[in-house]
Amino acid sequence: MTNTLKKWVLSSSILSRAAIFFRRLYLKRTKGITYQKNAFIGFSVKCEGKNGFGKNSAIVSSKIGYASYIAEGAKLAKTSIGRYCSIGPRVNCIFGKHPSNTFVSTHPTFFALKTPVGFTYSDKQYFEEFATPHTDGYSITIGNDVWLGANVSLMDGVRIGDGAIVAANALVTKDVAPYTIVGGVPAKPIKKRFTDEEIDFLMDLKWWDKPRDWIQQNAAHFRIIKDLKDQVGANGK
Repeated sequence: MTNTLKKWVLSSSILSRAAIFFRRLYLKRTKGITYQKNAFIGFSVKCEGKNGFGKNSAIVSSKIGYASYIAEGAKLAKTSIGRYCSIGPRVNCIFGKHPSNTFVSTHPTFFALKTPVGFTYSDKQYFEEFATPHTDGYSITIGNDVWLGANVSLMDGVRIGDGAIVAANALVTKDVAPYTIVGGVPAKPIKKRFTDEEIDFLMDLKWWDKPRDWIQQNAAHFRIIKDLKDQVGANGK
């Protein structure tokens, strides 16, 4: 949908509801998308397929990889989500920040040209409130096979590596390494999920990029990483 057409549709509540209804129907039939009550998927969201959207969840200005799902009440924006991700209940994104060092005040009138209160003391932008978008244009990047627990908050600009786990109620303020478990406020590493050798194997394998037939044939070996490693080693990729 072009920006001009999108603005025209959004200007009418009737047209907006109709467009949302037919887009949901289209995605369900062509991409195998499943929805629960009051799930909202923005017009610009790119769905790779077989995605699930929980009750009262919302996603806008984002893309979501194959088989990834968003649980009840999750709210995501400007986020790139990889394949086979599990996004828990009430996960949300936090955009914008205020200076906490050297600046006497954290109020935007002292560092920004545009403010919520309609005036400023600044003659230029002295502090960048928002992170620079990543190379793909999104502000937050979630890798493949990532699990975010309930009530996780993601700060603007963070990247979460493949296979990582973020514990419930964590606040992610920094990048998370692949196959690392983090938790807390702010989130800190708890432990690695596997040995360095096993992590290197998985990062090289990139199983999420394999055809479904390959995954189906090897699914039983996913229960124990050593079995998968031995299987792939015996048969090749």
